[in-house]
Amino acid sequence: MKRLILAFAIILFGTMNAQIKFGINGGFSSAVVSGKFDNLTQGYYAGVFSEIGIPGALKLQPALNYVRIDDDSYFQVPVMMKFYFVPKVNVQVGPQFAFRFNDNSSKNNKTNFGAAIGLGADLFSGLLIEARYAFQLNDAFKSPSGERLHFNIFNLGLGIRL
Repeated sequence: MKRLILAFAIILFGTMNAQIKFGINGGFSSAVVSGKFDNLTQGYYAGVFSEIGIPGALKLQPALNYVRIDDDSYFQVPVMMKFYFVPKVNVQVGPQFAFRFNDNSSKNNKTNFGAAIGLGADLFSGLLIEARYAFQLNDAFKSPSGERLHFNIFNLGLGIRL
């Protein structure tokens, strides 16, 4: 536990002097249940993000997105670590959380968490493009047959740093 607190303190201290930028993003969102692409659903997302520069070729990008897919809507909170392997292109990895709205069904899990991977590029004048796929780690639905059902999300969008 002490090591975890120390690591958090080092990261926090390191980011206090880091450059922080804010922005807005949005785009196409698609969901698939448990990797069965025959039931692909489509929608959109829009939100805000911050980008914290960390010394070296790293940036931390937490975001808050509103996602609407069919009749389902929720907040999506990705916390992505961006690794720049060339000056304007990055690979992203991190946890992603989702909180469903207005779902009174006892069959659905209102709070979901997963792991996300993605690829992004800084285009010009603060414009960026990102593609991300999130694998849900907990069960999204309670299946009558006991099958584990996950709600995996693909986002493709544009953002702009303000």
